[in-house]
Amino acid sequence: MGRITLGLLLLASLMYGREWRLHIGGMHCIACTLAVKKALLGVHGVQEAKVNFKNESAYVISDETVSLKAMQNAVAQTGYTAIDIPLPDLR
Repeated sequence: MGRITLGLLLLASLMYGREWRLHIGGMHCIACTLAVKKALLGVHGVQEAKVNFKNESAYVISDETVSLKAMQNAVAQTGYTAIDIPLPDLR
């Protein structure tokens, strides 16, 4: 990642509390992306969700109350899987 991107990620995590990168299993089209994004945004405390089916990934910004399990359950209800990909600690 570029320095600007890493800086923005750090700023976002300081503003909202937590950032997540998830591997989303089972996506194969734009409709999948929209379903996963809607599910993630439906989790109380999730502020932003960006989903990419080509990379099978999601980037989520949330407050500190959001758990991985809550996001996994929401994604599972749409028929997909979510696995946490640890982000580097920039602090």
